[in-house]
Amino acid sequence: MKKSLVTLGSVAILSGAYATHTQAAEHTVQSGDTLWAIASKANTTVDQLKKINNLDSNLIFPGDVLETEGEVKATPAKKVSTDTYTVQSGDTLFKIGQKFGVSYQDIMTWNNLTSDLIFPGQKFKVDGPKVEAAQVQNNQAAQQTTKSEDVSYNVNTQNQSQTQTAQQSQPQQQVQTQQAAQPQQQVQTQNVSYEEKTQTPAATPANGNAYNIAVNLAAGKSYVYGGNSSYAVDCSAFAQQFMKAYKGKNIARSTYGQASQGTPVSHPQPGDLVFFNNFSHVGVYVGNGMMVDALNPSEGVGLRAVSYVHGHVDGYYRY
Repeated sequence: MKKSLVTLGSVAILSGAYATHTQAAEHTVQSGDTLWAIASKANTTVDQLKKINNLDSNLIFPGDVLETEGEVKATPAKKVSTDTYTVQSGDTLFKIGQKFGVSYQDIMTWNNLTSDLIFPGQKFKVDGPKVEAAQVQNNQAAQQTTKSEDVSYNVNTQNQSQTQTAQQSQPQQQVQTQQAAQPQQQVQTQNVSYEEKTQTPAATPANGNAYNIAVNLAAGKSYVYGGNSSYAVDCSAFAQQFMKAYKGKNIARSTYGQASQGTPVSHPQPGDLVFFNNFSHVGVYVGNGMMVDALNPSEGVGLRAVSYVHGHVDGYYRY
């Protein structure tokens, strides 16, 4: 009987010692406690106490339970998402696509974009189902159909002009009779015919697309404020020269005058003009978030991203 009591007493003592040790490994913060006071009481340091409890400051509150012994807990690494991307200055959809191994059409589809115009700070999905190749081919076929219709229109216009010319030349005797009877009417008819022939090319873009015309026009030019020549231009002079070469249109010399003559558009196309910072700067939009402009003496005249210009975009205008 005595032996059993001794055994039970030993178990109670051991249990009490274990409980004391367990309680000593933790500390419940009381009002007025500091990490320094708790660390001194636990015979450790403030840094060790912070590491054990994953604290990033010395701020504690009553009721907090702190471990005073144990291994330093590893801070879980933050998961870096590769599904989204934040647009940086100078980015284009094409560059972002190259960075993540996808096409810019994929990015436009995943983010429901109707234009390739982007701005710094925007966040885009860069992962998702790929755009079907057939869809891209259909889009390209639609573009080729539009081009074919344009060519057909030009051919029909030329045939119509040739038919009119042939009709005017039949017969020679009749023409001479009409010339003798109505000389003034003949002059007016010839003037109208001449104007129609000269205006027809103006309604059709010049040879090549907006990109090629803008890049070729910028070649060899330098930026000079107030300049407007074949070798020196400022931003509005370059836009003026481009619109003359691209569409045969004479637009105003100043950025403000050019903006007042254009039609604002929400979906820019190559050949539109893009204005910046309260219409103090203008460039020629050539597609895929890129433009050609005369920026300043150091940057010169050339191709760059629309987002490269500091400030804000006022809008896109069509002529």
